[in-house]
Amino acid sequence: MQVDAHTHILSLAEDPSFTTEYGREGSLCIYRSEGKLPAHRMPTEQEWEASGYSRAGFPVIGVPETIRDHPGFDKIVILAVSPQFLDGELIGTVDSYGITDVPGPPSPEKCNDYIAALQRQDPARIVGYASVNPNYRGPRAAVRELERSVTDLGLQGVKLYPMYQDWSPADPVLAFPVFEKAEELGIPVMVHQAGSTRIDARMEYARPALLDAAGRHFRGLRLTIAHVGLPWVDEALFMLTKHPNFFTELSYYIATATGEELYRFLVHAQQFFVPLEKLFFGTDYPGFLYDPVALRAKLLSVNSHAERLGTDPIPQAKLDGIMGDNFARMMGWLS
Repeated sequence: MQVDAHTHILSLAEDPSFTTEYGREGSLCIYRSEGKLPAHRMPTEQEWEASGYSRAGFPVIGVPETIRDHPGFDKIVILAVSPQFLDGELIGTVDSYGITDVPGPPSPEKCNDYIAALQRQDPARIVGYASVNPNYRGPRAAVRELERSVTDLGLQGVKLYPMYQDWSPADPVLAFPVFEKAEELGIPVMVHQAGSTRIDARMEYARPALLDAAGRHFRGLRLTIAHVGLPWVDEALFMLTKHPNFFTELSYYIATATGEELYRFLVHAQQFFVPLEKLFFGTDYPGFLYDPVALRAKLLSVNSHAERLGTDPIPQAKLDGIMGDNFARMMGWLS
């Protein structure tokens, strides 16, 4: 089985142009490092357009586009983004173009309804994760929304964004009620516990070790650390070493690592006493560095570096597991 455990979909705000501006801020460092934008000042609109990050070049992503860009994949996880305020605007997953059957004007408060509607379009391949923000209307409202998303809408997990929403995953008042409800519902939790190139993101809430409290208090919770905790990769790995029900997915990291670095990471993980069965393939699609086909090829070709380095190859069964079987077992689809 092949699974992309981390993708996004639709828009991030009612105004589609806001999604472009949001993406540009987060991608500025990448385009500067590639020499496509000036590093000594902020780029002009003309320079952004010339760089390749044009306003016309980023079409809306729905289920058909997601399936098209994932040839050969059996399952694709689409992650909701729960409501939050940024620069005075309410943002979150929103259907700005009317491609779902969710009624009424577009609003990020319907983020989970949109994801559920998209899951219904192809339930055999699309796996919808809800999202809640306990710092938006409070933890009780977040818990109610999570229960509705799972029991009424049929979503299969929850994605949390502490560093973007100004709350700590170790906070017993804000975070613990959400973890407790997820454990009660029997659904997995994915947490963006890694860095961000967004200026407004709170790095003090991003360390993977902040999830230690959830691991101690909610022993039955299945928790996935997004992005291998980059830049705190070893810290994330140690959380997997310590907590039996912790996992991680490779998105963002796999796009920035070379093939040799990826091979060395897999060896290093095992040296950290992390079974490779705890790793999931993910891409963070549709970001421009996150081509599912190219990243799949990078993972499945890592043993070419083992041969060159004269070291033991990663068993093919373990690579196949990372590509999807590991996630499927975590979800209970495979025994």
